[in-house]
Amino acid sequence: MKIALVNPFWTYEDSIYFGCRQPHLPLELGYSKALLEADGHQVLMLDGQIQKLDNAALADRVAAFAPAMTVVSTAPTYLFWRCAPPELRVPADFLNRLAGRGGHTVAVGPHGSATPAPTLRKLGVDVVVRGECEEVVAELARRDDWSDVPRTARFYEGT
Repeated sequence: MKIALVNPFWTYEDSIYFGCRQPHLPLELGYSKALLEADGHQVLMLDGQIQKLDNAALADRVAAFAPAMTVVSTAPTYLFWRCAPPELRVPADFLNRLAGRGGHTVAVGPHGSATPAPTLRKLGVDVVVRGECEEVVAELARRDDWSDVPRTARFYEGT
């Protein structure tokens, strides 16, 4: 399976975020990449800040890769999951620009862990991972039916 792992292009204009605004390695995506590749998946990992790619460029690269699943982080890195940007503006911008061209969508990060329903609504993703994501992302890649994957949240028909 082709899987895209994306750390969006973090910007802080008009944000109330008070944490570190410097680029940091997206550790959770790197760990996910290692597990996915060990299972034989083809993985594209992109980091907007480190690669200096805005969300439009990231979305175009993901679309060109044509993944079956795209994973997007809701915080710049694991290092800031305890103090993540409070708003979901940046990952939402990336997903809006991706516009359905990335297969199934998965959000990972502190927002889905703490507030899964609002995160699902605000981002419009297929599933959010609750808690640390590496093993869960690998499990999602192994299955066609995500309805009983542990540590995930998703909307069911009518909800």
